[in-house]
Amino acid sequence: MLNGPRNYVHAPRTADLVADRIRELIVTGQLADGERLPSLEGLLDEFGVSGPTMRESLRMLESEGLITVQRGKVGGAIVHRPSYATAASTMALVLSSHDTNVADVAEALAILERECAVLCARRPDRKRSVVPALRKLNKNARSLIDAEELVFTEAMTAFHEELMRGCGLATLALVTRTVGAIWIVSVRQWAADNGAHGTFVTYEERVEWLERQAHLVELIATGDAAAVEEMMTEHFSTVQILGNGLDANQIVDARAVRANRVTRRARQAG
Repeated sequence: MLNGPRNYVHAPRTADLVADRIRELIVTGQLADGERLPSLEGLLDEFGVSGPTMRESLRMLESEGLITVQRGKVGGAIVHRPSYATAASTMALVLSSHDTNVADVAEALAILERECAVLCARRPDRKRSVVPALRKLNKNARSLIDAEELVFTEAMTAFHEELMRGCGLATLALVTRTVGAIWIVSVRQWAADNGAHGTFVTYEERVEWLERQAHLVELIATGDAAAVEEMMTEHFSTVQILGNGLDANQIVDARAVRANRVTRRARQAG
């Protein structure tokens, strides 16, 4: 074997090693979400590397959504623990590179969220860990029934996110919320466009959506998984939105998904 073709062993670059170490500190929680990294001088002193090497490491971490490098007088870098929004940016890039349209994303989300709802209904602790939060969010959305389009859409989205979180499986919840974060970009644009043209869902349609959600919560509360599955199959809002002015053939916009992640992070910081 050793007399055959050369077997080159490549040593990791210093920038990769530094990025790996900082990444590990973020993932394990030793660097908290929102924590500020030391100044560039402090990082250089801690890691014993050159300025260009450290800057390359920071660029790598920023491209992964693990830090935000702030320029100007304040400077420094802010830590972001990985989340479904981080995963959504990467997934959107992959989907976009394969010319995947939003209809495909919507159908996948419908399947995933249906499974989440069914699992919510099967949880032995559902009346304590799932149902109260869903009731509260649906009540909040009802209080915003007359609100402008994007505000109402955000309230409805919060209900669906809680449904995903409540399934009890961390992996399924993460995957579903990741797909949902890609889908919501199209939904927000759809809401804004329809609101501008006065063609957003009517008051009566909003009431119908809220009543369906309330009924879904009660089915989950009683543990009727079969009825939950049927309801999620027949009355899923993504399908209705696709047939109500959203361009189903539009290719996933990875840049918009990334921008949404940045905007969401800024809202949380504010």
